[in-house]
Amino acid sequence: MIKLDKKKQLRDLNAFEETHINNKYQNISFTIILVQSENAGNIGSICRIMKNFDFKQLVIFNPIETIENIYSYETQGYAMHAKDILLDSEIIRVKNQNEYINQLKEYLKKFDLILGTTAKGSNYSNLDRLAIFPQDFQIPISIKPLKIAILYGRESRGLTNEEIQLTDIVLRIPASKVYPTLNLSHACGIIMYEIFKNLNIINIGRGKKPVLLADKEDKIILYQLVRKIIKKLRIRKYKKKKVIVAFKNIFERAMMSKKEVSLILGLFSKTYSILKELNLYNKAKNPK
Repeated sequence: MIKLDKKKQLRDLNAFEETHINNKYQNISFTIILVQSENAGNIGSICRIMKNFDFKQLVIFNPIETIENIYSYETQGYAMHAKDILLDSEIIRVKNQNEYINQLKEYLKKFDLILGTTAKGSNYSNLDRLAIFPQDFQIPISIKPLKIAILYGRESRGLTNEEIQLTDIVLRIPASKVYPTLNLSHACGIIMYEIFKNLNIINIGRGKKPVLLADKEDKIILYQLVRKIIKKLRIRKYKKKKVIVAFKNIFERAMMSKKEVSLILGLFSKTYSILKELNLYNKAKNPK
């Protein structure tokens, strides 16, 4: 019976790393900035999402919601296991609201790159809101520490044009033309998820027995066995190549694990053995 190399499988298992940040992004740090938040529940939910995707720094700039509500037990309930992010967040109050934009502009000077967010801009009539989709944002690579801020606006009306002008890049989540505006925490989650995917090397599985994907060598063993079976089945010559290509296409699209390849190899090996026995039986029964 044809099997995968157990020693190689053990080496692959020992070399396996769970999802981890890509080394080229080690010097990048992100800060989530909520501008004039109106709802404490959303703040708690955003903290929870931040924890999900390894974002740690939260700034609540000039919130409309009261500080008492922001730090309340109810909001901590929304945050769940991300209470630390909520309680460690920085809250900045602006005393003179006429100086609000100037103070925000001054605060943002500490960042190297500022991302804004908008639900508008699908028709590009406002050049200030000319946006890219989150999945198209290219995270910069930097030798020196690079601080990136992501600005989210009010639940009711998002970021103003003045606030958008303080940003370097604007992100927009593609959504229905009928109702493109997402709940603030949902929008935060989608954008953080897209950034998380780009920041990290994501591997399937975790713990003592992670799911290891089949590599090229594993698949070569499988394809060689498929060729042997096709040969035994005496498939017409002009169809052989097409059948092999069909198997390859299916298996490559399937993103098979090593375990799955091993099980399929076992099945195909038995099939091949039976075909060989039948071949020998037919030769013995009908000698030339």
